[in-house]
Amino acid sequence: MMLFVQVAMVLLSVQASDISFTMDPAAVEFATFRGEEVISIPGGSSPFVDGEPSLPGMGYSMVIPQGTFLESVQVEVLSKVEISGIHNIAPVLSVPLNQSIPVIIPHSSSYSRGMFPSSAIHDVNTGNKTGFRIASFSYVPFTWNPSTGILSLVTSARLIPVVAPATDAPQLSLSDNQVRTAISALQSVVQNPEMLEAYAPEIVSGVDGAPWIVIADEDKLSTLQPLLNLRANTHGSAFKSTQWIYANYSGRDTQEQIRNYLIDAYENQGLVYALIVGDGAPYGTGETTRISGLQIGSQHFDSVSDLYYGDLDGTWDGNNNDIFGELADYLDYYSDIYVGRYSTDVASRLGTMVNRTVAYETTAPSGAWQTTALLAGAYLWPGYTGARVCDSISVRIPASWTEHKLYEVGSSHPDNQIALWNAGVSFSSPNGHGWYDGIFWENAPTSLISGANYTQLTNGDTPIVFHSIACLAGNIQDIASIAERLMFAPNGGAVAVMFNSNNGWGAPPNMGASEWLEIYFAQTLFVDEQYELGVANSVSKDDFKAGMSIGMQNWVLQEMNLMGDPALRFIAGQMGIEEGQGNPSIMNPVISSPSPNPVSGTCAVSYTMPVTGIANVSVYDLSGRLAATVHQGLLSEGQGSLSFDASSLPSGCYSVVINSETGTASTQMLVLR
Repeated sequence: MMLFVQVAMVLLSVQASDISFTMDPAAVEFATFRGEEVISIPGGSSPFVDGEPSLPGMGYSMVIPQGTFLESVQVEVLSKVEISGIHNIAPVLSVPLNQSIPVIIPHSSSYSRGMFPSSAIHDVNTGNKTGFRIASFSYVPFTWNPSTGILSLVTSARLIPVVAPATDAPQLSLSDNQVRTAISALQSVVQNPEMLEAYAPEIVSGVDGAPWIVIADEDKLSTLQPLLNLRANTHGSAFKSTQWIYANYSGRDTQEQIRNYLIDAYENQGLVYALIVGDGAPYGTGETTRISGLQIGSQHFDSVSDLYYGDLDGTWDGNNNDIFGELADYLDYYSDIYVGRYSTDVASRLGTMVNRTVAYETTAPSGAWQTTALLAGAYLWPGYTGARVCDSISVRIPASWTEHKLYEVGSSHPDNQIALWNAGVSFSSPNGHGWYDGIFWENAPTSLISGANYTQLTNGDTPIVFHSIACLAGNIQDIASIAERLMFAPNGGAVAVMFNSNNGWGAPPNMGASEWLEIYFAQTLFVDEQYELGVANSVSKDDFKAGMSIGMQNWVLQEMNLMGDPALRFIAGQMGIEEGQGNPSIMNPVISSPSPNPVSGTCAVSYTMPVTGIANVSVYDLSGRLAATVHQGLLSEGQGSLSFDASSLPSGCYSVVINSETGTASTQMLVLR
């Protein structure tokens, strides 16, 4: 259920917790590219558009209270140094991975102006992630004068986020399962995870919808039944035919009808995962595929983006021009549910994918393959190969794993990847040039994995999870891209594929948006242990969006679709999994919005306790500091109400939190004077 927060017309700006920034000048690295300097800092990237000076910044993200937004970020510089020498900074450069670096890289008008940048704070954003409010920004500690070449670095600063009420912020009431899944996902995304419980959306009981649903033509039900049976045990499942959706939900086209159903199921029926069946058909005419009209500079996306079904805020057409996914359409890019696709309309191919998925979770063989990875890095540009992103993935793979690294060096490369995949590999990242038909080495034999050699795969009982930066390998608008072929090949291939539906993007000599997203995915899967692949795919994008600002980022977030079941659990995370474990029943207390709300004096705070026990009911301000205590001690099972006098609190937004032995719940309170 979705409500909208009502606040007074007076803007109440409240400071959130300060952030301490420090940067050791020794950590700043300089490289030369075409006679100009490229600066890099650990974990940093440039938030500027192509052609502007490529000064790097650091990203920050936080969960903030319901009904608020990040209004601004104030900067208090504590110490600053001038870096010796005269500096000539190279411009930001974004290059498709299947194209050459331009001979001449244009510079923006910023090179002929004064100090750059004019502001240290960039990309101040607030978005919604399954009912949570996520705020983010980028801080650039460098300033550069193009006319003098003087470069300065802030070595210490206080960053002060200012959070304010948002009159149009959606406020959802979601199921306990939805909120708990989101809290688990957001632990690694926000930098104040300790506030997730306090700032969570309201939890409602009695939600009777299935957390996992599959959408397909009604004639596919019998083929999908084995997977429906499995998910009934692990999560709770339901089948929704496209015919039923079209008869019961409105929309300007079939894609919007499907999305409107998903919004309803998400807001009112406890939906967490959606598996969509169908392909793009020639030129994107499939009735379940949304073609995004995103344009960045002169680049047109015009490809399938299943994020349309995962990011359920707004209409994806904010300017009402019937073109979806544009920069002017107010996307926040955070996934509210987890979406995957079986990209086929052919029953036999669908059956292969269903049976492979079920076997992967029920009868997969044991052995070393479960902890074996294959990383392949092909030549991309002069002096730059996919080995760089592979090495960044490698440091995130557990040390106990076996890793095969196949890298192109000079004019040669290993060519035993098919044999290694057949011998047993659970995860593979093939990084090279891409096209609809495959991923390629620069030098002969060129097929890394393509239509020319994928039929040689015989790993039917040890299928692979693939992730890659390659261009177009996940495009499903043409017939049988390599992503689709790996999924439905009967004798071997993949159980899940995450490839780009359009061009991957680099930023030579630094890593580009596609490489960074692949690193975020490895971090999410191997380090944060988000083993459900739909969750890992979406949360890695959430984390990338919240934690970094870089050119072509929105493009990359739209194109990295998941081919596979979003609830599929990665083989390395299946140890000890029992039937039904994916849908736990957690008995948590419930706390309702104070009455009245907004409040200026005394209000009533209603609650429900699942069992009698000790509970604390507390009030926290926007920074997470304890502002007042409503109750400490025993609360009886069932419903009750507490009286609270808010007259001593300053005007602003607060969280009211109940914390008991059985769990935690929270709601929001607005105090007005």
